[in-house]
Amino acid sequence: MCDNIFSPGDASDRAYLNLRSIEEHGTARAFVERLWDRFRGLADPQFRTEIRSNFHARFWEMYLTCALQDYVIGKGIAISCPKPGPDVLLEREGNRVWVEAVIATNGEPGRPDTVVDPDPDGSDRIPEEKIVLRYANAISEKHRKHREYLQKGIVRESDAFVIAVNGHALSQWAQAANDVPRFLKALYPFGIYQVLLERRTGEIVGHQNEPRFKIEKASGTNVAVTPFLERRLEGITAVLCSMANVMSHGASLGTDFQLAHNPMGRTRISDYALPARRAWRAVLNENGGELTAHTLV
Repeated sequence: MCDNIFSPGDASDRAYLNLRSIEEHGTARAFVERLWDRFRGLADPQFRTEIRSNFHARFWEMYLTCALQDYVIGKGIAISCPKPGPDVLLEREGNRVWVEAVIATNGEPGRPDTVVDPDPDGSDRIPEEKIVLRYANAISEKHRKHREYLQKGIVRESDAFVIAVNGHALSQWAQAANDVPRFLKALYPFGIYQVLLERRTGEIVGHQNEPRFKIEKASGTNVAVTPFLERRLEGITAVLCSMANVMSHGASLGTDFQLAHNPMGRTRISDYALPARRAWRAVLNENGGELTAHTLV
């Protein structure tokens, strides 16, 4: 039986179909095939079937695993994809770090909180709160999955657990200069980016993010966007975010990864436990607290 990632037969995902059949996508198709050659020995039996109907989610799982494979070379870290369980397991000297992949989608078409392009009101306004809600939904989904893994004994409470969220579907809206990445706004109370002006002269005197602790959905329900300030997510060690997609074939794997540490997490990892261009940590200071970024590469 042919075990190529792109092979004849029924498929419903448009990205998969386009990569398989359109000649202009040959470079991206070859990139996916190279990843598959490395990943096939770790893939679950359903992978080749499910990528035909849910391409981006399964591509992200494969890309993430290969990026982690590259990172652990020479570090004495064993990498595996045990099933059932989270997507990737890293082990060294009895310490275990699980990494669970998820994509932040635009939402179901036609729903009021779905992110759509262009904005239907014609304003071209970036749907900031809807984007943050989509990140929050993806992270919450994997938090629930983590609890299931604990209940089944697959993951131990002493294990580190990292949610790796891919925001490619939401990346068409450019991030404002000096603003924090939007995935962080689903973890900490950062609201709209603001430029501060001196009222008399109009001179720019500073920048800030308006505090925001919750977002109201179209239904009127409030969604808290402060999980990394709450004990309920203490089992989550960190959130890794990436915009990687099939067009990322020109760069080394994982070069855009960003890692946000959970200050309330019961298990901690170092900034260098996973590949990341930048690591974010919340620290206390005399004013109460701040978020700091450390550029790692």
